Amino acid sequence: MSGPKAFRIVTRAEIISICRRSLARLDAAIEFWTSTCKRNGTIDQSDIDRVIARRDEIRRMLDAGRFTVLQKQAIAEISYLNADAERRAEKAAESEVKRKGDLRRAKSAAQALLAKFEASRIEIPVDLRSELTTPAASIESLNKAVSKGLVLLQPMVRAEGVTERQRELADRLGAGDRRITLEEWTSQQTGASDDQALLKVDKLLGELAGLGIDPSPFSARIAALEAEPRARQALVADSLLLDLKSALKNGRVRARLERDLAERHAELSEMKSAEAAALRVEIEQAIARAGGNDQDLVKRADLLIETEVRSMAAEERRRAVLEGLASLGYEVSEGMMTAWVTGGRVVLRKPANPGYGVELSGGQQADIMQVRAVGIGDPAGARDTGRDRDMETIWCNEFERLQALVAKAGGNVSIESARPVGQYPLKVIADLVNHATDVDIATTRSRALR
Repeated sequence: MSGPKAFRIVTRAEIISICRRSLARLDAAIEFWTSTCKRNGTIDQSDIDRVIARRDEIRRMLDAGRFTVLQKQAIAEISYLNADAERRAEKAAESEVKRKGDLRRAKSAAQALLAKFEASRIEIPVDLRSELTTPAASIESLNKAVSKGLVLLQPMVRAEGVTERQRELADRLGAGDRRITLEEWTSQQTGASDDQALLKVDKLLGELAGLGIDPSPFSARIAALEAEPRARQALVADSLLLDLKSALKNGRVRARLERDLAERHAELSEMKSAEAAALRVEIEQAIARAGGNDQDLVKRADLLIETEVRSMAAEERRRAVLEGLASLGYEVSEGMMTAWVTGGRVVLRKPANPGYGVELSGGQQADIMQVRAVGIGDPAGARDTGRDRDMETIWCNEFERLQALVAKAGGNVSIESARPVGQYPLKVIADLVNHATDVDIATTRSRALR
């Protein structure tokens, strides 16, 4: 074993804190996934139940002490949910594009059918004309009306019950033609749905709807584009497409930002400081107003989270080391935690080994701590180097016991660097009891930290 050491320690409390923040981020991801997919109409309750069941399964890993697996599973689940939300949004956009294409096709077929009737100078029933010309007609109602009209275009069998008027109408509109289906008729029509510019507009509108963005500001321009002759549509569509792409880009940026803010809000909910509470309120307000660039808020949240996590981790590490040393027989007083923070170091004595102790330092700004055996007495006095070496060797054995204690509590101690016993003369520190400057470090009442 070796003498002075630099080591890292990860405590059980620190690991549990990491896991709780991972679970908080997972909850935020589930909420984002649920709201996004509900808005797009791409999930049902069974989908939500499966995600919640998976979340609960990951949560149970915390009680089971499966910390590493929990962190990996939480990260994987968050990644899956974010990707799945995007896939479902794309699916919803594709469905919307198809719906609009089908609607334009149905309207085009209806207009073509009316044109054929008018070219033949044939009057059609008033109710059928109304069904074919209703602006807000659905795809289903238009197709049904076109099907009715197509019946009038087919040769009619001279059978009982067929009037002379019906035969005359059939002869004038479709004599000699074979019977045609709705699908065949629709496919023969060239309508706005075949125009690439309108297809691009439909796609962008579908993606905007997937992000929950109101497309109404573009409604008038889209209606004007649809009314343009086909030869001019591509030209007229250019500026509209640019604006739609810009709105989509901004919408995606905003969606990612809101997701980032929601994750930070969830992490901050695991922290109890006034600063964390105040920042959570700011994030809630930023998400509610759904506007502006709040990237700076994300950076502030990241900084605060990092600061609080490091502070908490450093405190738990110091606590774990002091508790471990107390269980090994070293004197640990109430003021030592504070002394370590304010003075940057602390010395612990062990009554069983008078004149010797250990010095702890580091752990404030970095997660690396230093520890070494020290002599306690007159720095200018003569030293028994043999005994000093023996005490260093004893301390090294005790450090192994400290590692085991931390591991038993669910933490880990790893050595970063170490020096051989006796490589350097033992550091000697003036007797703490007799120096006023060390009052905060030495105290007559000692106990194990709880």
